[in-house]
Amino acid sequence: MRLRTLHVKNFRCIEDSTEFTICPVTCLVGKNGAGKTSLLEALYKVNPDVRELAAFDVLMEYPRARRREYQKSAAGGAGEPDDALITTWELEDRDVARLEEVLGAGAVKSRAVVIRKGYYPERHWAGAIEPTAVSPASRDHTGDACVAPTTPEVEGDVEISIPVEVGTATLPDETSDAFFEQHVAGLLPKVLYFSEWHIMQGRISIDALLYRKQKGELTGPDRVFLALLELGGTSVEAIGRIERSEELIADLEDAARPVTDEIARFWSQERDLRVSFHLYPGRPQDPSPFDRGLVFETRIVNTKTNMSLNFEERSTGFVWFFSFLVWYSDVRKRYGDNLLIVLDDPGLGLHAKAQWDLMRYVTERLAPQYQIVYTTHSPFMIDPDRMAWVRTVEDICDTTPDGAMKFLGTKVGDKVLSTDHDTLLPLQASLGYRIMQDMAGTKRLLLVEKPADVIYLNWFSARLHESGRRGLDPAWTIVPCGDLVRLATLVGLLANDARGFAVLLSLSEQDPDVVNQRELSRMLESCRTYPLRRYARPVTSTIEDLIGAPAYPALIDLCYNLPRKQRLAGRLLDADESPMLKTVADRLSEQHSATGPFDPMRPAECLLGMGGRKARKLPGLQEALSRFEDLFGDLNAGL
Repeated sequence: MRLRTLHVKNFRCIEDSTEFTICPVTCLVGKNGAGKTSLLEALYKVNPDVRELAAFDVLMEYPRARRREYQKSAAGGAGEPDDALITTWELEDRDVARLEEVLGAGAVKSRAVVIRKGYYPERHWAGAIEPTAVSPASRDHTGDACVAPTTPEVEGDVEISIPVEVGTATLPDETSDAFFEQHVAGLLPKVLYFSEWHIMQGRISIDALLYRKQKGELTGPDRVFLALLELGGTSVEAIGRIERSEELIADLEDAARPVTDEIARFWSQERDLRVSFHLYPGRPQDPSPFDRGLVFETRIVNTKTNMSLNFEERSTGFVWFFSFLVWYSDVRKRYGDNLLIVLDDPGLGLHAKAQWDLMRYVTERLAPQYQIVYTTHSPFMIDPDRMAWVRTVEDICDTTPDGAMKFLGTKVGDKVLSTDHDTLLPLQASLGYRIMQDMAGTKRLLLVEKPADVIYLNWFSARLHESGRRGLDPAWTIVPCGDLVRLATLVGLLANDARGFAVLLSLSEQDPDVVNQRELSRMLESCRTYPLRRYARPVTSTIEDLIGAPAYPALIDLCYNLPRKQRLAGRLLDADESPMLKTVADRLSEQHSATGPFDPMRPAECLLGMGGRKARKLPGLQEALSRFEDLFGDLNAGL
C-alpha cells in the first residue's frame, strides 16, 4: 500500500492542516515551530514500529486551547470522538492480487482505502472491498464492509483522484473495521520514525536501563541500544548473566560491521571510522547511574590515527548515521521491507557536504524501495530537480473583520507553495545553488566583481578578434559577483570543481582585505586567480586601469560631455600609481559636475554604444588593446 494523502487535525498546534498529497519522497519545509514535527508524529501513529506509541493522548496531544471543552463534551457523551489523522492509501498490484486470492476475483472494486485514527481506541477503515466468493477466511466478516465509489486505477507514481465521498464516508462499524483489520491491515506499511531523540547514547547503565524497561519508560536512545543488542543476538537481560564479556563484544562488533561498512560508502566526511564496545563495572567516582552495576560504552575508533572517542563525542553525522542504520536494520528484521520511513530533520547541524551525503543515501538506498516523508529547513536537504515533492508548512494567523488576530494553526501547501519569504528561503537557496551549478556545468566561469567588467572584457575581446588578434576564448562565461568577499565566497561554494573557475582579481595580493582575511585568501587559492596588477601600472588595479590613460579619461570626457576646460584626457597622465576609478571620481567631485555622482557603469555603457570609427579615435586605445591581449592570452592558456 502506498500513502497518497495525509490530513492532520486536532493534534498539538495543528487545528486542521488541510488534506495534502504524498509523493514517493515528500519533503516538508517550514520555519521552526511551524508544525512539521507534529505532522510526522501524527502520521507515525497510523501503524508505528513501536506498538505502545500508537494511541493519541487527549491530555498531552489535543490542542490546549480546546482541550477542557472537548473533555467535558466527551465525558457527557455529546458527539463522536474527534479524529486526529485521516490517511488515504492506494492498494498496489501485489496487494490486489493477495486480497482477491482470499476474497475472490473482483473483490477490490476501488484501490482507495481510507484509514482514520483519533481520540478513540482503534483505527476506522473505509474502502470498496467486499468478498465475491464465500471462503473460510471471509465467511465471518462480509456483512458490513463499507463500499465506497470506485476510483480510477493508477499505475506507478501517478496521483490518484479520491472522490470526496470516500474521504468523508460515515465511520464504519466495528464489524467492518474487523474485516479490514483481518484482511487489509497486514498490507499496511509499518511506519519507521527516526529523529535526533533516537540517537544512541555513548554510555549506558545496564541496571538503569533494566529499570526503565520494567517500568515501561524506555526512551528513544534506549530502544536503539536494545536494537543493537538484538542485532548482536542478545538482550539487556542476558548481559547481566554473562560470564565472559569478550564473547558479547565480539558478537556486537560483528553485527555492527555491516552498519559501519554502509556508513563508509555514503559518509564521505570520514571513511576511517569503526565502532568498538566496552563492558565494565561502574566506578564509585563516576556520576550516577554509572557508579554501580555494569556500564556499556560505545566508542568510535579512527583507524587512521588509532584514536578513539566516546560515541557521543564523535561527529554528529556519523552518530546519526550509525543510530539510524541500527534502528532501520532492527525494524526490517522484525517487520520486513513493507515500511514507510519518516525522518524528522535528518542531518540537523551537519555540514552542507554531509547533508549531501545523507540525501544521497536517502535517494540511492532508501527511495527505490520505500516511501519517505521527512522535514527540513536546510537548502542542502532539498532536491531542486524534484520541487514538486516539496510541501510548505506554515503556522497561519488571520485577521477577523473587527481587527482581532485569529489563530488558524498549521497549514500545508500542496498545489500552491507558500508566499511567506522565510518559509520559501530554503527552496530559493536550493534553486539558486542549482542554477550556479548548471551554469558551471558546460562553461568555464570567469568571475569578476562589477557588471562593467563584463562589458569591457567583451568589448575589447571583440575588437581584438576583428583585427585578427587574440581575444577571450568563447569557452569562458563572465559572471559578475559583487565585492571581493562575495566573489571569494562564491569560489568557496563552487570549489568542488575549482578547475572550471578563474577569478579576475581587482585587488592585489598585498591589499589588506586579502592579507588580513585569511579565509578569503584560502578560498581564492582554490582556483586560478589573475590579479590585474600583472597587466596594469597601479598596485591596486581595476579593469579601468587596464584601459589606462589616456583612453579611459577620454572615454569619461565623451560619456559626460565635459566642457573643454574640465576634460580629464591629458590631465591624468601622472596618475599611474593611483587607481583610475578613484582618481576620476575625485576629479569629477572637485569640479562639482552637474552630471551627478560618478557611476562606473555609465562609461562602460557609453563605450558599448559607440560606433567603431568613434571608438578608434580614443587616444591610447592600441596600448589598451595590447594589455587586454596579454590578459586574454593567460586566461586562454588556463583552459
